[in-house]
Amino acid sequence: MKKFIFGIAALGLVFGIGTTVVANSTEDGFPSFKEMLPFMQQMHPDWSDEELEAMYRSCHGDGENNRRGMMSQ
Repeated sequence: MKKFIFGIAALGLVFGIGTTVVANSTEDGFPSFKEMLPFMQQMHPDWSDEELEAMYRSCHGDGENNRRGMMSQ
C-alpha cells in the first residue's frame, strides 16, 4: 500500500512539474529573442544586435507559424 501511495505521489509530482514547464514556455516553444540575446552576444561577440536578430529570425521564424527551426533541412 505504501508503494502504491508513493507511486501516485511521484506521478502527481511529475505531472505537476511538466504542467509548470509547459505553462511557462513561450507560445511556439522557443525562447524569445530578448531572452536569447545575452547568450547570442556571448557566442558571437563581434556581431551587431541587428545581425543577431536576423540570425534568430532565420532559425526560428518571425512568429507566424514558421517552424523551420535550426535542425530542419
